[in-house]
Amino acid sequence: MQLNSSGEYEYGEYGKYGTYVVAITLIFAASMIAGYGYAVLNPSESARFVEELSAEFGWLMDLSPLEIFLVIFLNNAIKALLVIIFGLLIIIPVGFVAYNGWVLGIVICEQARTSGYLFVVAGILPHGIIELPMIIVSAALGTRLGVMAFSRMKGTISNKDILSEIKRSVNFYLRWILPLLFIAALIETFITPIVMQLIMG
Repeated sequence: MQLNSSGEYEYGEYGKYGTYVVAITLIFAASMIAGYGYAVLNPSESARFVEELSAEFGWLMDLSPLEIFLVIFLNNAIKALLVIIFGLLIIIPVGFVAYNGWVLGIVICEQARTSGYLFVVAGILPHGIIELPMIIVSAALGTRLGVMAFSRMKGTISNKDILSEIKRSVNFYLRWILPLLFIAALIETFITPIVMQLIMG
């Protein structure tokens, strides 16, 4: 990995992603902190929000483990791909990451308040250590496409450049993001519940 003449990091055949990964990571972290802060200052509102969130996905509990795995995997896989493709609109990947960071911050605060931080770590870390970076990378790819689309409007790059970047991003998605999201979904479905049970006794 090295800096090019434009001050962007290069990652071999996949181009200049480092700057975008760092930016998206900072947005996610800031949003998560903001969500946590909101939950601290508004405990009743955050509790109601988490309850509504749980009710929204309550139907998952009626599914078999295999069905839950498929829902989790397809949900994450589709969202990651859409964040890349619709990154041409630039606000979509940034908004997606900001919203999810904010929600995660609220959930972490509320779960820690009711069950403790160890419960939160057990519920997020096993699969989150793979899933969250893949979502961030997807948003970074999408954001780069959005920046390139803006450059195209200014006439500094061609349509061919954008099409080439889309192809490169989708290739990266298929080679790395999709398989790792598959593994993360397996862990979330079959490993995370076991870890949580062990932690909770």
